[in-house]
Amino acid sequence: MRNKYLHKPSSKLRAIFRLTFLFFILAPILFSIRCLVYPISFYSEPTDRKIRRYLLHTWASIFVKISGIQVHIEGKVPHVPCFIVTNHISYIDTLLLHYATKCIFVSRGDVEHWPVIGFVAKMLYIIFIDRSNRLDTKRVNEEIKQALKMGDGVAVFAESRISCGKDVQPFRPALLSAPVECNMPVYYASITYEKVEGTPPISYFVAWWRPEPFTYHLLRLLGYRGFKARVVFGDEPLYGTDRKDLANQLWQNVRKNFIPIQ
Repeated sequence: MRNKYLHKPSSKLRAIFRLTFLFFILAPILFSIRCLVYPISFYSEPTDRKIRRYLLHTWASIFVKISGIQVHIEGKVPHVPCFIVTNHISYIDTLLLHYATKCIFVSRGDVEHWPVIGFVAKMLYIIFIDRSNRLDTKRVNEEIKQALKMGDGVAVFAESRISCGKDVQPFRPALLSAPVECNMPVYYASITYEKVEGTPPISYFVAWWRPEPFTYHLLRLLGYRGFKARVVFGDEPLYGTDRKDLANQLWQNVRKNFIPIQ
């Protein structure tokens, strides 16, 4: 499979072009705009967050087009501010959710320390969590409440880790404090991917469950023509007064709409 798909000159050129445009041309332009308008945050955080959502959505939309991702969205898409729970297969999930809803998300803590990406993510109000520290959930839940108060949508990957896409792992209730305490609706979505002709299985180049560096995986992903991404939102949001019970209901509903990757 490696010889058949990975080493074609056209794939390497495609990956280099896409990477250069997205991260060395488009990203610096949008980041420069972000820096110029950053002083607004000292006067109006909601306005600053709204501008940031627009810039991030612009980047996500162009990434989808440049990368050849065919996005299919089903169901009623919630509007920000909102709280969304979904399954987790790849870092592309975050891109899709923002593309569809303009929400931010809770990310694994080590991303905060990645060169360039971590700095940019912090300026975009991405919320980070240290999964190795159980006490960190209290801080993260407070940040989620603040983000919702400021008009943001927040997406949580309740499996708490990336799966291989064969099934949806049981959801953990740790980050469901905000909707339970505030009696707010919890929207949910199922994310899955399909290959297009001439590409290897999705589990090989979109799913990111193998222990390999992010940059290596991203370059490989950008080298292929593209793929199909499907986001299915639930018919009606759920409410709950108990985090564990709510997590279980969300898991069952997300799993019901989930299509395992091939």
